[in-house]
Amino acid sequence: AKFLPVDMSQGSEAVFAQAMALIGELGKDGLTGTADGIATFVELSVPLVSRLAERLGLPGHRPAAVDSARNKHATRARLKEAGLPTPRNILLKSVADLEIGSREVGFPAVLKPASGAASLGVKKVENEQDMLETYNEIIEELSTLVVTSGALVKGTPNSGGVDASKIMDMSVLMEQYLDGCEVDIDVVMSGGEYQYAAVADNGPTMEPYFNETWAVCPSLLPKDTQRQLKELGIACVKALGFTSGVFHVECKMTSTGPQLIEVNARMGGGQVFECNLRAWGVDLVEETLFAALGIPSAPPVPKQPLSAVAYCYVNAPVSGRVDDLSQLEGLMKREGVVWAKPLVKPGTQVTGPEKGMPSWLCDLFVTRPTAREALDFLKSLEAENPVPVVV
Repeated sequence: AKFLPVDMSQGSEAVFAQAMALIGELGKDGLTGTADGIATFVELSVPLVSRLAERLGLPGHRPAAVDSARNKHATRARLKEAGLPTPRNILLKSVADLEIGSREVGFPAVLKPASGAASLGVKKVENEQDMLETYNEIIEELSTLVVTSGALVKGTPNSGGVDASKIMDMSVLMEQYLDGCEVDIDVVMSGGEYQYAAVADNGPTMEPYFNETWAVCPSLLPKDTQRQLKELGIACVKALGFTSGVFHVECKMTSTGPQLIEVNARMGGGQVFECNLRAWGVDLVEETLFAALGIPSAPPVPKQPLSAVAYCYVNAPVSGRVDDLSQLEGLMKREGVVWAKPLVKPGTQVTGPEKGMPSWLCDLFVTRPTAREALDFLKSLEAENPVPVVV
């Protein structure tokens, strides 16, 4: 193994050039060979990796497919062309477009960056005044974002990095609010067909900011509902032009049927790897590497789950200060708790929903024989208030 450092604080073209130069040196030191494959697990590096693979003649996603997946407005256009369900949407390039959006999309609606990550800049709006205020709020927030060490973060005087607007589309997408329950569908594609697809239920997000709460796998939804969601998720991956790789697809089962939220052309982050490995025995890191090397994939999947898992990021219930993390140490000693990780340090000031997007306090991951037992266990731990907030 050899570590080749790339300065990710540069612009995208400079990062590409530096990466190409370093890869070109492999095999010349008597220790390494030439590159056989290239992969990433980082959302902002997916476009870079697709272009490197194309230039090097290695297996990988087509850059055009990646660009369509990364841009939510382009995603909606590809789905519409393929005859797949698509919520009403419009790209807002300036305040002048808000009136058209309110007329064509209607309310309630969701405003979000056309190219985003997690829930940054995503908010529900109920009327025209709410939309104007939220649009200005999102534009201001986007103007502070920088890319540093491959991550999208809010810039500070000491953070450094590259202005995010130089790397990604900072337009705002307005789309119809989708009701119903949300799911994650983790998909493995090989040879143009899916080889694995697993559904995990997501708990209701904390609106209006859509902060994540809990998830459970295997899904508790009826089998037919799961089938419809899987079919849509796989069809969306294909409609975007992908034929192989690992994908994290987010969907909703709405009152009018399944709808896509987004397709991520990489393994899901956070607890997704552990979730699929423990529930179904499928190693998504291994599957990512197989795809990067052009090795056909057919992961063995049991007819019944190996175990059930549930996990959550505990949101701050109120604004204040965190002083004590000792309760997390106690949780780790309980049977069925895989981990209880703090996401803040003692003395940290946190934000509750009354002041904005809630801060995440800790990451809990549990396992039980059935999905219902796992979810109930997780909720009981969260109800114990494992990271107290002092007001």
